[in-house]
Amino acid sequence: MEIINDYNSKAEELKNQGFRLNFEKYISKGFHIFMRKPDLFILYTLIYIVLMPFGGFLISGPLTAGFFLVAKKLERNEPVRLDDFFDGFKHFVPLFLFTLISGILIFIGYIALVLPGIYLTVAYTFAIPFIIFGRMDFWDAMESSRKVVTKEWFSFFILVIIVAVLNIIGGLAFGIGVLISIPVSFCILYAAFDDIVGT
Repeated sequence: MEIINDYNSKAEELKNQGFRLNFEKYISKGFHIFMRKPDLFILYTLIYIVLMPFGGFLISGPLTAGFFLVAKKLERNEPVRLDDFFDGFKHFVPLFLFTLISGILIFIGYIALVLPGIYLTVAYTFAIPFIIFGRMDFWDAMESSRKVVTKEWFSFFILVIIVAVLNIIGGLAFGIGVLISIPVSFCILYAAFDDIVGT
């Protein structure tokens, strides 16, 4: 409960006081984290790509969380094994509910006026880290992410675009490049969360 309160307080603090994003720092740190265990990241990404079409909303949250959890361990110089990537399933319920509810809200947003959908897509960037690091339930994590991201929404939009372009480039490299671009993207987002919110 204390951890949850700390993260709730941090979200409110960031919402009120503001902050700045450092794109160069996050990109550099993201690549650095990836390069500590590129073999495990690539292998897990291959598993991630294979499983996603079968699991859909059911497992996408826990699988995605694995990248953030391992990025944290590597940044702290802790030993990492392949099974560490699957620790996201320890938070299965809130991650599944986040994926389901946010997906519905974002879909409605795009159907309604498009712009609300774009806003929410970016606003929930930090929801998964809030769940796994702050031990929040899905709705508190979504709201905390929305509060923090909205403070610098356009900067976060640029960060999301950078990550998207990185994966487009990865996809153009005979599709094989995504085995690198996907984990690097999540490492970049981890670096941003760690810098802004803290883990």
